[in-house]
Amino acid sequence: MFEVGKIYNRRIDIHGVYKGQQYGGIATPSQYPYVFIFTSETGEEFGYSDGVSPDGTFRYTGEGQEGDMIMAKGNLAIRDHQKNNKEILLFESVSKGMVRFVGKCNYITHHIEERPDKNGKQRAAYIFHLDFITKMKSDGVESPKASYLKKPTRSKSLKELREIALSSTPTQANQKEKLIYVKHRSDAIKLYAKKRAGGFCEGCGDKAPFDTKSGPYLEVHHLTRLSDGGADSPENVITLCPTCHRRAHYAVDRETWNNELMFKAKAIEKNVV
Repeated sequence: MFEVGKIYNRRIDIHGVYKGQQYGGIATPSQYPYVFIFTSETGEEFGYSDGVSPDGTFRYTGEGQEGDMIMAKGNLAIRDHQKNNKEILLFESVSKGMVRFVGKCNYITHHIEERPDKNGKQRAAYIFHLDFITKMKSDGVESPKASYLKKPTRSKSLKELREIALSSTPTQANQKEKLIYVKHRSDAIKLYAKKRAGGFCEGCGDKAPFDTKSGPYLEVHHLTRLSDGGADSPENVITLCPTCHRRAHYAVDRETWNNELMFKAKAIEKNVV
């Protein structure tokens, strides 16, 4: 179907095949078990500010350009997707008409906050808290379950951190438990990436520029951006020295460099037991 990190033409590859609303942030094709949601940095000027939050969930702004949002149509489709046996598929805009597939998500909860509508007037907006569904892309096997009480720490082995990072959030868990799962996975992937690097930049191969109290100074870079929070999975993170990290964000060749980093991350993961 869709491959995480791959870029698609929204009109041709998504709506041309599955139908659904071609404009706006939420598409709900009636003949397929999917809810397509789209995020873009350009939406911020209209009060749509999406991104990965400190607790590891992806905060997604509901639909409705004027006045208070209502729990209907696309918003209702997100909230009730599990009850309706539909999958949420998240895409981020990369250029006009082109979107990158970020991954599958589950709804955890939502809250209401004041956001400006397209006319600049304050209104009540739905902010959905979504949980990325992590899968092992190498063989398509769903990630193992791990207790949310198994908190990630630097003392844990690479294998243990990887298991926590890939753990599934049980659908039967309550809201508080789900948020704990998500937070622990988010923390685990960062610790995992740094331990996997072993003190060396996974981009250029050089040793970390200096040591800190918590170990060699290296920075974790998400290869699927989503405002640099990214979707947490071992193949989507790479540990870089400050120079390589800045190159990934600001260099003239950053697009080519990031593509190269994607191949490096996949190759590194193949050698992890």
